Amino acid sequence: MGDTKENRLGGRYPTYCTVELDSGLGVTRDLGTTGVCFTTDEPIDPDSMLRCFIPMQKKGRNLTRLRCEGRVVRANQTNDGWEVAIHFTTLDW
Repeated sequence: MGDTKENRLGGRYPTYCTVELDSGLGVTRDLGTTGVCFTTDEPIDPDSMLRCFIPMQKKGRNLTRLRCEGRVVRANQTNDGWEVAIHFTTLDW
């Protein structure tokens, strides 16, 4: 166990979904009721407001397209691109 402080207000669940951004695509790492963490090739500024869409599927069938808006609380460059975490301000089915 480390000394890292957990700042999340809600639980997150490992997921693998496409994230549609104005600047391109990403892939979720985890998703919860208060936020999402995803990876993308495009740099995104911390503290910026971001809108994205997450197509929700079950057994390969599209169920709905989740519209999310929120503040970028973390954006770290990795070897594979950028890892971005958003705290939702709006979540709409």
